[in-house]
Formats: sequence, structure tokens, C-alpha cells
Amino acid sequence: MKKFECIVTRTDKYIIEFDENIINEEWMEEFRKYSYSFYTLKEHAEHLAQHRARFETNFIEGYAVPLVNNKQPILTDEEDLEKGINIKIISEDEECEVDVVEI
Repeated sequence: MKKFECIVTRTDKYIIEFDENIINEEWMEEFRKYSYSFYTLKEHAEHLAQHRARFETNFIEGYAVPLVNNKQPILTDEEDLEKGINIKIISEDEECEVDVVEI
């Protein structure tokens, strides 16, 4: 049986924006009851960015559906929208670099 180790490299860049009138300490306290133990907006930003890069889905568990580029994603119901979070897409690699080594 032949085996190959494949290292895939891609670069995505986002700006994660929070409306602090909505995504405030009270919101984070409620979030922590049901989801992750995040205490800072930086922790939320990291999670949202990696989720967007890995799954490219609109719905994100614990957050519902954030705005994307300040717009409601297509096929999203208004009640599922989290208007306090915006994911601004700077770039998403469509082409990936793949290094392959037979092992």
C-alpha cells in the first residue's frame, strides 16, 4: 500500500468586526453558558476566522449567522442573523499549495 503525506498550505485573511453595543460582556456571559469559555473579543475573532477558513459555512454554532462583508448571507432567515458580528473577507485562497512526500 502506498502512502503519501500531504501538507496543504493556504492563506485566508479576514477582519472580524464586533458591534460592542451588542457583543458586550453580558452577551459573552450568556455565550459562555452554552458554548466556549471565551472572555475576550480576540478569542471570539480567532474562533470565527478559523471556522470561516475551515468550513466556509454561514452558520457558526453559538453565533448563528454573522454578517459577511456587511451583508446578510443569501438564504439566511432574519431570525438566524447575528447583526453584532461582521466577517469582512480580505482574501480567501482558492488555490492551495500542496507538498506531497511518499512515506
